[in-house]
Amino acid sequence: MWNNFCAVVEDLFWFAFGVPRDNAIVVYGQNQIERRETLGLSSGQFIPLPSSPVYLAAPTAPTLLPATVAFDTATAHSTSPVAIKNIPVPPSKLPTVDHESEAASAILHAPVVMYVSNADGTACVQTPMIDFDAVIETLPFGTAVTVIGYQGRFASVNRSNITGWVLKDDITPQKKEVWPPFVSGVVYDAGHPDTIKTRLLISDMFSAGALTLPLQAGEYIAVRLKSEHRSIPWSRKRPRRAGSWATLLRGVSGIHSGVTPKTDSIMEWQTDEGEGRLGYVEAVAPDLTITIGVVGEGEAGRFTVKTMSEEIWRELRPVFIEVA
Repeated sequence: MWNNFCAVVEDLFWFAFGVPRDNAIVVYGQNQIERRETLGLSSGQFIPLPSSPVYLAAPTAPTLLPATVAFDTATAHSTSPVAIKNIPVPPSKLPTVDHESEAASAILHAPVVMYVSNADGTACVQTPMIDFDAVIETLPFGTAVTVIGYQGRFASVNRSNITGWVLKDDITPQKKEVWPPFVSGVVYDAGHPDTIKTRLLISDMFSAGALTLPLQAGEYIAVRLKSEHRSIPWSRKRPRRAGSWATLLRGVSGIHSGVTPKTDSIMEWQTDEGEGRLGYVEAVAPDLTITIGVVGEGEAGRFTVKTMSEEIWRELRPVFIEVA
């Protein structure tokens, strides 16, 4: 009786999990279950009776979902796996990370170099507000600053170990909007945007802007020096025309003149007609071939980049002026 009860329970167990039993013959105790259509047995033939259940055809195991196999907690003592289903979590309950917002925030607050783009310069103030005697210093057009944060319409900037606030509208990350990208062959007349930028950067030190002159060679050299944080300590002697620079700068601290070209030095010479010329040495090759930027050759205000071999430039008998 007990064996029959166990047989019924086990049949119910496999039926509950969808295990087919049609191809199995099970023998319990003294009871025999005969399936002639499966085993091909004739009437009166029986299988020997073992003392424990024997599966003559293994039952088909349940299909399990990937990575969802678990044991039935109600029958933890069993080693038979059962299939479980994934329980979907509502989207509102899932943790979300807005990676684009995080990246944008990181870029927004990362230190970045910007340039003063206001032609009149910009005031660097103590706090992000306009207040009485709050100006630390006035930053001229083209000044490079490191932006470290924002608050309202102000940007927190650092320059030369001084931290203050400037108007965001007065600065730009685009260097080309402030520093002129001179292009060989272009004529820079008085109204050219890059001529205007040049004179703002050097505060129209030669008064060429006031006279509405085309770009001058001295102006080009002055802005090239300033872009590298260098400048010429001029005396009060005037005028500072091309051809007279070596004479005006003789004995001035930080200035050295010689006959050997060096990169980032100033080349000064005179034409056969006695007209003074100035150029900025962009590069010097091992064979002493030089590349220079000049203004005014062929046409007033025209900028030209030219290369000269040692043989050619030595015929001009130039002087090379180095600025520390």
